[in-house]
Order: sequence, then C-alpha cells, then structure tokens
Amino acid sequence: MQADPLFKGVVVHVGVAEWKVAEKPDALRTTLGSCVGIALYCERKGVGGLAHVLLGHPQPGKIVNKGKYARPAVQGLVQDLQREGVAAEDLRARIFGGASMFEAQNSSFLQNIGAGNVSAVKEALQELHIPLLIEDVGGTAGRTITFFLDDGRILLRANGKEKYIYKV
Repeated sequence: MQADPLFKGVVVHVGVAEWKVAEKPDALRTTLGSCVGIALYCERKGVGGLAHVLLGHPQPGKIVNKGKYARPAVQGLVQDLQREGVAAEDLRARIFGGASMFEAQNSSFLQNIGAGNVSAVKEALQELHIPLLIEDVGGTAGRTITFFLDDGRILLRANGKEKYIYKV
C-alpha cells in the first residue's frame, strides 16, 4: 500500500475475534479470509468501528469470546459506538471477507464457513436495523481492509490489487 500523504492519524489493528472503535483522523485495519469484517460508520461524527468475526454462530451455551461470533460482535460494536455518542440509527454498514479459503479440502463444512459467516452478519445487522450499503464478500482470496474515519473510505486490498471504496 502506498503511503497516503494526507493521512495524519494512527492505524489501529483489529485482530481476529475483536472489535475496536476509533474516530477521525485514525483508521482501523484488519485482514480477512473466511472471517467477515464489519465496518460501521457515523458520518456526522466521524466515528466508526470495525469487527473481525471468526464464525457465524456459537454452539449453544458456548460463548467465550463475544467478538468471535456475528451477533454478539455486532451488538458489542454498536454498544461501544453508542458509548461514544453515536445513535444506532446513524450507523451504516459495509462488510468484507467471507471467502472460501479451504476450497482444496474435501469438506463442505470448511468450504461453507465464509458464506455462513456472511449470512450470520447480515442477519445481525438486520435485527439492529442497520443498513448494509456495500459488500465485497465471497470468492477464494483473502482481503485486507483499512477503514479511514476522516471520511469513511475503505482501502480494499485483494488479489494483489487495491482500490478505494468511498461512502455511498
């Protein structure tokens, strides 16, 4: 990735099964395979959050790390954004990832992890009435996203290419 001479913030890394909240001028970054990255943004405040969801749904009674699963991760991210003064109705979502990273394996379970993760994230967003504006999901390649909170743009790196995705 080329350095952006206009970027004056700090890039905060979001690891697997984590979510983080930041505000302009900072940026949030994560790398995804079959996991799904959920970027929530409040344009009015320049505040947003990024969750890195590992799996769609937990086994019954087995939530150990809430960031690991779609519904509790989205709910936790929204709660943290609300603590920053963002109203849930001001949030807009974009999702990335959900690739089939295990295509060479002969396991339909492994091949469908990404699609199941995407479906679970979409369900969680619908339950909270958060509009999904953009998605770049599926395929067989991993992605790295950098979410800039100064204007909500996302730098998407996949398949050796990069492009900016601007707010809708």
